[in-house]
Amino acid sequence: MEDNREEDSERRRNFIDMYKFELGFRKSYQEKLETAMEKLEALKKEFKETEDDLKYLTTTRVERIGEIVKPLDKKRFIVKGNDGGRYVVNCCNKVDQSKLVSGTRVTLEKKSLTIMRILPPMVNPLVYNMVYRGDVRYSDLGGLSKQIRDLRDYIELPLTNPEVFQRVGVKLPKGVLLYGPPGTGKTLLARAIASNIDSTFMTVVSSALLSKYLGDSSLLVREMFRYARDHQPCIIFMDEIDAIGRRRGSSEGEVKTSECDRVLIELLSQLDGFNELDKVKVIMATNRPDVLDPALLRPGRIDKKIEIPLPNGDSRMRILKIHASGITKHGDIDYDKVVKLSEGFNGADMRNICTEAGMLAIRAERDYVVPNDFINAVTKLGEAKKLESSAQYNADFRKE
Repeated sequence: MEDNREEDSERRRNFIDMYKFELGFRKSYQEKLETAMEKLEALKKEFKETEDDLKYLTTTRVERIGEIVKPLDKKRFIVKGNDGGRYVVNCCNKVDQSKLVSGTRVTLEKKSLTIMRILPPMVNPLVYNMVYRGDVRYSDLGGLSKQIRDLRDYIELPLTNPEVFQRVGVKLPKGVLLYGPPGTGKTLLARAIASNIDSTFMTVVSSALLSKYLGDSSLLVREMFRYARDHQPCIIFMDEIDAIGRRRGSSEGEVKTSECDRVLIELLSQLDGFNELDKVKVIMATNRPDVLDPALLRPGRIDKKIEIPLPNGDSRMRILKIHASGITKHGDIDYDKVVKLSEGFNGADMRNICTEAGMLAIRAERDYVVPNDFINAVTKLGEAKKLESSAQYNADFRKE
């Protein structure tokens, strides 16, 4: 009797275990089925959109592209065609007429020139390639805590919390100038801002704005600021601003001077053009602030000048530890001695010490760096540093 009960109990447990296994198996398949159904719905939606586009392209006779010049009334618009002519045209019922404002690109039907579809704004590929997505953290910057605070107060705070400025009753700052010797972290500081704020970030070397064709340089500056306004909040970082922002009449060569002057005038116009409430901010960087045009430096265009000096001993220690943190080391590194030997080094030189120490380890066929590698590296770079020239500028520049 007891044996039968034990057999029944064992059989019941087996059935329960089998039921739990089947239930879990079915549940996993149910989840897979739900995921597959979601993918199927997404594919159906994409297929429908593709089919509509294909049907539109095969059934309509759109051959022209135009631009809205001026709306006349609810159904009639003045359009500038790609051939340069201007026409009064009607609009298709399927087009949202509230979006047909001046400057909107549209497609036109071949014969009647009816507006058939709204096109996205045309973006210069050079401007599109200026968009930057960074991965630099504030912790990667050593010895620049004061500069980080100033830059965040003048650039990040107006974009994230402009109400603070309105309550106090002051105008929002437009631009910031970062200046200092080469290799001190000006560009890295701007990249850190780009990586830690949810906004569009555009970066350009100022010399890239110059073109050999007359008028193209100014046009590129206008398109750059127009793209920034269309993608607010936006930060524009212009590196080596002294390439186009030199004091007018100071460059040699009449043609080159006139072209640089045109670009500078266009830049000044754009800086004065957008409203303070618009979420477009400008960061400029240079190691020659003494040659910049006074009109560019005046408050209202450049509201804050932030000096990025050569790092002191404490800052060099922080920079060295940041770059040495990812290096495989054996033994205790005498950072104090390395810092004392690196007097006059900038941030890039401190990073180069770590690179040179790694190269010494590779030449010695080691997979790790020993303390003597750092000493030899800083000694070698110190000798080469003596041959470099340093950037000098007027000490009165910082006075505002």
